Amino acid sequence: MSRPRFAAGISVIIILAAAAAALFVYQSRYAPTKPQAAVPAEGDVISVFLPTQEGKLQKKRVEVHRQPSDKARAETLFRELKEAKCIPDRLKLHEMALGSDGVLYLNVSQEFIDRNTPEREILMTYAIVNSFIESFHNAKKVQILVEGQPVYTGSGVLYIFEPLEFNKEVLED
Repeated sequence: MSRPRFAAGISVIIILAAAAAALFVYQSRYAPTKPQAAVPAEGDVISVFLPTQEGKLQKKRVEVHRQPSDKARAETLFRELKEAKCIPDRLKLHEMALGSDGVLYLNVSQEFIDRNTPEREILMTYAIVNSFIESFHNAKKVQILVEGQPVYTGSGVLYIFEPLEFNKEVLED
């Protein structure tokens, strides 16, 4: 092998190695990464507060097998509350929105206004409020709207015209 051909061969190898190194650096820094295979999520947990025989609320954890949308999370909460007879079967959640101030607005149907006993009104309202605050991590308060309008009270006992905070007082010890 002659010396010029040997030098040319070495030069080509050096150029190819430099190009490969440059390509590697470019891909690791600037090229979009390929999507990785999805790792099965362990699931998400929704907290629902349900009434007990003692007239308090007890936390029930409901595991969902995928990361639910906000709408699916809200529907699950309402379904659990209805199954526990905590809210009326006909009560509907029309829409929901989270404000930048951490207030979660729940627009519910007219069935929220009912002739409840004072205890039932308090438990029903705070079952909704506590469940939504606990299950929506950015929510700090809940504003209940009935048919799109704020109301002063559900049945005449609890003032709900302003957003409500999580209530520890109604929880089982």
